[in-house]
Amino acid sequence: MQETDLISRPLQPRVVDKFQNIDDIVLRLFNVFGDLLFVLNQDGFVIFVSGAKDQGKTNVSLLLAEICYALNFRRNIATNIWTESFMVQKQITNYDDLQAWFERDKSRKLYVLDELGKILKKMRFMSELNQLIMDTVQLVRHYDAGFIGVAPSEQFIDSLFLNTDILDARLYKQSRSVTRISLTRSKTSFNAFHTPATSIRYNSKDTASFRLHAPVEIDKLQLCCRVAKRYGETGSYETIQKEMGLRPKRIRDLIRRHLKHT
Repeated sequence: MQETDLISRPLQPRVVDKFQNIDDIVLRLFNVFGDLLFVLNQDGFVIFVSGAKDQGKTNVSLLLAEICYALNFRRNIATNIWTESFMVQKQITNYDDLQAWFERDKSRKLYVLDELGKILKKMRFMSELNQLIMDTVQLVRHYDAGFIGVAPSEQFIDSLFLNTDILDARLYKQSRSVTRISLTRSKTSFNAFHTPATSIRYNSKDTASFRLHAPVEIDKLQLCCRVAKRYGETGSYETIQKEMGLRPKRIRDLIRRHLKHT
């Protein structure tokens, strides 16, 4: 248990600087996570975390992010999970913002995508969102970034994501305290015992979402787009008449105008 005491206590800004010997903290982390530390420090990596409900999948994924921050591997960290921590730069819940964040500068970044099984579904291989996420994963090394995807089981994930040419490591949560780690390049597997809790605060009951595009504020749309959007939601001219004060002919004309520029 001694080897995990150092990282199980809450991490504060520049916590590593408080220790006289940086080699000591790295050694203690290495005793728990082994060669996974080398993966976290390489230019780009893709890691998949799985396990049954309430076994600590989200915790271990954010713990890896915490280690990256504490050891200065990566200081620009984002996730679709709601968090409250100085270590997480921002919450990103759509592909548009994720792509822009990756491309904004050349700093080493890390993105943690929870609920991957609901997003990169096996039966939606050819969907636009699936393809765009796979494109992003393929470009992770180009951006010198890290990507951690979290799901209950491999059976929910598109098989392309699980390709050994893409994944650098698999983590399987056997229990809340035991994590099975499999490294692709070295073809080795081992158990990490007494996996500590992350000090990154997050809501374990919150359902992390991720969508294709950023939500659009309806007030900023052109009138024809607002009318078409509302008609798509309600299918009712009468509702639009009451809400926007428009006559049926005007509504039809605006919907036709919308169709011409979409």
